[in-house]
Amino acid sequence: MNKKVFAFCFTGLLAVAPGHAMDLKSSRLTQVVNDVQIISAADQAKKNAAVNDIFAMPDILRTGAGSRAELVAQDETVTRVGANTIFSFDAATRTIDLKQGSLLFHSPHGKGGGTIHTGSATASVLGTTLIVTTTPNGGMKVLDLEGQVQVNFTNRLKQKLAPGQMTFILPGGSELAPVIIFRLDELTRESLLVHGFSQPLASLPLIQNQVNQQVKLIKSGRATDTGLLVGNTATPNQVEVLDPNTVQTIVNPANLVVALGTDATLTQPSLTDVSVPTPPQHAFPNESFSLPNSHYFGNRLFTGFAARNLFINPQATDPLTVDLSPYANQAEFDLVAADNLTLAGKVVFGGFSPQHSLYFALIAGNEIVFAPSTSVIANIGNFELSAAGPLTVGSSQLLNSGGSTRFNSGSELAVNNSFVYAAGDVGFSSVGNVTLAGSTITANNVTISPVGRALTINASTLNVAQSATLSAAGAVTINNSSLNANPGNGQIAVSAGAHASVNISGTAIQAHFLTVNSGDGILLDGNGGALMASGPGTTAIFTAPNLVSVKNANFSSFGAVNMAANTVNLTDVNFGAGSSVMLKSLLGQLNLGASVPGDVNFIQNVTYGGNPAQNYVNNGGGITVTTLH
Repeated sequence: MNKKVFAFCFTGLLAVAPGHAMDLKSSRLTQVVNDVQIISAADQAKKNAAVNDIFAMPDILRTGAGSRAELVAQDETVTRVGANTIFSFDAATRTIDLKQGSLLFHSPHGKGGGTIHTGSATASVLGTTLIVTTTPNGGMKVLDLEGQVQVNFTNRLKQKLAPGQMTFILPGGSELAPVIIFRLDELTRESLLVHGFSQPLASLPLIQNQVNQQVKLIKSGRATDTGLLVGNTATPNQVEVLDPNTVQTIVNPANLVVALGTDATLTQPSLTDVSVPTPPQHAFPNESFSLPNSHYFGNRLFTGFAARNLFINPQATDPLTVDLSPYANQAEFDLVAADNLTLAGKVVFGGFSPQHSLYFALIAGNEIVFAPSTSVIANIGNFELSAAGPLTVGSSQLLNSGGSTRFNSGSELAVNNSFVYAAGDVGFSSVGNVTLAGSTITANNVTISPVGRALTINASTLNVAQSATLSAAGAVTINNSSLNANPGNGQIAVSAGAHASVNISGTAIQAHFLTVNSGDGILLDGNGGALMASGPGTTAIFTAPNLVSVKNANFSSFGAVNMAANTVNLTDVNFGAGSSVMLKSLLGQLNLGASVPGDVNFIQNVTYGGNPAQNYVNNGGGITVTTLH
């Protein structure tokens, strides 16, 4: 065999075969998926098809988006019908009238043969397993999967195809078109009409044998894959070929409705693998779509993979690599579940390179669920996980060494006993509460904002190279944790909403700039947690309208400390010698002993450079006590 040019079949091609057996007066439906109708030729009455229904001439069979059907005649001839297909047959003339769509036809050896008629082309086709699909100009494509196929034109011209070859029957059906070799492995792997039925195609072993032979030719260098796609048009001398990176697929909106109403499972690298399962079509790389009736996502548009419930690696196969390389040059690609998105085991979202700027997101119309001990790796510039309902990361890890990661929830957001790492930034946003418990977050910057209710951080560690911004509309509570920013220039900022407090206890804080703001009061109890900073210009600022209460805190590494509230209470607090301390209260008076509302109260053991702090107030040294105004 001479070296041939190989081309993938064009996107959108559905395996289909025309065909007729010895008797095509009727066939029995053996499988019906989604929207399949039988239309009476006599009165155009429509009936939803069901298994064991008899489809008889001259009635019409129609399939909708994401639908398909299989019919078997008495002589075991199999006709598989793809999505959006309309066809009928005439027993007298042994003609299939394929108005639109695609058919896969398999007949036992010696029994096949018949005439295929489309809008403006007619030809007789004989073969064992083949596919026919209509083209927009009224012609058709014929693809040979196994056995020999012969096309007989109305003007007595003939054209023969070997397995892995295809040709066009041009409008008018009177001219030959070029014969093209296509990738059998690609077509059979992705074709719903080859693998999308409960019973395997009888000729599948023969098709696989042809696949193996073709792959050997490619590996040996005797055949070459061009990587191009076959288009929809042809002339007697040439066919349309497309660069897959430039193909823009126009998707019927009905396909998206079906996809968002059908569950999908990812257990293989390909998003279009038959194990997903398919049909319906789930991948829409060039189609923007929204989640219907979603208040949280509103009119936001997504591009990518759509399903109702999406299960990623549900059997915890270790690891599962989801190959996103076919989509990596796009601006955005999303895995969207209209209801729940569940991850388990080790999942690697791969296929990226440093130059890719893809925005990649996991989206759930309800909940994102991490099974225990899940590990998710997505090394990409921008990675998002968003759920309209709860988002819970439990006993898991999420790693992104390529860029930033963001978590969003329309309800509660929790990260429990988990590890999150990003080379860029990590962000958390929630309409409800946000809780970090027993977890470690490591990133360049960490932002927890906005939080619609309370923010609680328990027994957790935040490690940031630059800054951590922690804010909520409700209370902020940080217990027995560690907040670490670069002590030379890093910043940690904590804030609570109106009428809400900030409570920090048993927590070590390391930052060059420390800012704590509250809409009500601030309680800082440094018992069990050191306050650390280094270098010139280190600053700690505490501001609240009601009360600032600080206990067991050593500010000696901070060059400047500012506290402002109606009342300021200090107990067992040490300021560094030479530091600038500004303490503001409603009345601007210093009181020693029990708390007096409106005063700055040195309740017990307040020192400046190890000496009683009251000796350094106002004219005495580095501490200024003054009014708020």
